[in-house]
Amino acid sequence: MKKFIKRGIIAIAPLALSIGIIYWLFSFLEELVGPPMSALLGRYYYPGMGIAAAIIVLFFIGVLLNTWIISHITALFERLFKRIPIFNSLYKMVKNVTHFFQASPGGEKQQVVEVTIAGHTLVGFVTRESFSEFPEMDQNRVAIFLPMSYQIGGYTVLVPRSDIKPINISIEDALQYSLIAWARKPED
Repeated sequence: MKKFIKRGIIAIAPLALSIGIIYWLFSFLEELVGPPMSALLGRYYYPGMGIAAAIIVLFFIGVLLNTWIISHITALFERLFKRIPIFNSLYKMVKNVTHFFQASPGGEKQQVVEVTIAGHTLVGFVTRESFSEFPEMDQNRVAIFLPMSYQIGGYTVLVPRSDIKPINISIEDALQYSLIAWARKPED
């Protein structure tokens, strides 16, 4: 009986967690945007319109942030917010995590690589290929992030460029493999 319950949990957990996260996100958006829209539209408001409005607003924010004037205004507000002690730490951490999936400082896209350290081969991500702004550092090194299984952390190591070998795999797939300690192929 215990074996079947365990198999049932393993089978249903990914679906239940995915549905739960999506439900939470949509509920959050509806609770955030729904009341103002309901007040604005009155009886013409229907549940779900808050989610649609939030997605449209996020799209237009993305478009606006690509303009020169708005990006300068945003930078001004960022400088002001960075003066608030607790907010500053939290904001920088969240911003750095979101920027991990964007291009690195030199404009290169992150790449999945094998790196050999002390005779052991590890899989990581190139996070920086140029240290030109740090002239005292060895310019023949690259920064590699080595994630730990189950995404509880990781290490950043600086290794010679000759010690890395590119792997033809997407960052998303490599993160999924790392999450499950490369034990098996992640589900598609």
